[in-house]
Amino acid sequence: MAYFRNIKELTHTLYQGQKLLFDMFQKRKTISVKYDDAVETLEGKEDSLKRMIKFGVIIQSGNNLELDGTYQEFFEKILAVNEEISIASVKENIDSLKLNIASYLAADSMRQPQFLRQIRHIFSKINQNTRRNVLDLKRNVEHTYKQEPNFKIKELRLKAFDEKATAIKELITKTETLIDDEAIFFSTVQDIGLKETIAEVKNGLKESAHGLISIKSLIIDYLNRIQYQSRIVKKVRKLKYLRDQLLINEGTDIKNVIENENAVWLEPRTTFSTKVSIDFLRNEDGALELLANVRRKLNKSTAIKNRCASTIDPQYLEEQKETTRAFDHRSLAEAFSAQSDDLFSFIWNYRFAAEVNEEERLVLFLQLASQFYESLRFTDTFAKKGNYEYPLIYPL
Repeated sequence: MAYFRNIKELTHTLYQGQKLLFDMFQKRKTISVKYDDAVETLEGKEDSLKRMIKFGVIIQSGNNLELDGTYQEFFEKILAVNEEISIASVKENIDSLKLNIASYLAADSMRQPQFLRQIRHIFSKINQNTRRNVLDLKRNVEHTYKQEPNFKIKELRLKAFDEKATAIKELITKTETLIDDEAIFFSTVQDIGLKETIAEVKNGLKESAHGLISIKSLIIDYLNRIQYQSRIVKKVRKLKYLRDQLLINEGTDIKNVIENENAVWLEPRTTFSTKVSIDFLRNEDGALELLANVRRKLNKSTAIKNRCASTIDPQYLEEQKETTRAFDHRSLAEAFSAQSDDLFSFIWNYRFAAEVNEEERLVLFLQLASQFYESLRFTDTFAKKGNYEYPLIYPL
């Protein structure tokens, strides 16, 4: 089998056989295409067909032709009609993400942007694959329940989809755990694109998790319906068998049940309500009588008065003051540049006018590192303070 040398050669070959590829993709689940029919579809251009067979786009088995599995999977993914839910790719992306983070930390400043680009790309792939898997899963669940005629196959496939949903949920949890575990790394890396990508991934994973909850509840509902319908079908088949054997009257009490059944009596009473138009109430004399009847039913003998709002409580009109504390980041950065300690030690030991707790000092450390990174010197050395591990950052 030959291989394409570039994208141009691939797209040119696919363009020449687009009519046949469209026809084969439409029939991919039903029948294979005959060689002579394929030549006729291509309007006699047999060279184009031989070229696609040569490069493995189409697989020939005797006189039958089928679309290659790789290209069929590619078309199904692009057109969002694939039935297979692949979760292995997401797991591979998580492992690759861990490898690139470790490589970024070990690389020099010249190669770090390369690994940073890979990290952004992998995060985007995880988000896209997870969203696509959730959409494909929901579509396949609904299609299986509505189109599969065999109750047993329908039940087996729905249970398999339920296991897929559980696996996707576990991968979402692993990705969220990875983001939380590497929070210090993501906060110290000065890349706006990475921060935006992580925020988008978090939102995407949250939406996918909510979608999985609705899918699992849908699967449970469908399985319950299948069991109920299956019991009814079994009873009907048993009754049909007894009828065919002329044993239905002797072997069952169906005649008495039907005679005593009054399904119409069990139906709820249907009521209809008609809303009166505003024009009728304004212009017709009959509206006065109608309103009088309504008032009698409501048992109101007095005229209807407009309801006034209660008096506003005076406390809501009093001027209130709220005091918030803010730090002067510029002054802190200038004070830091005038000394020799690292940034974390400087913030940790700085004497503020008011009391500042550990969490607020940690937030200040991250804010100064991100806002004034151009005037800071980041090192590959890490230090530890209690439960916090931090990079050593010095002024330029």
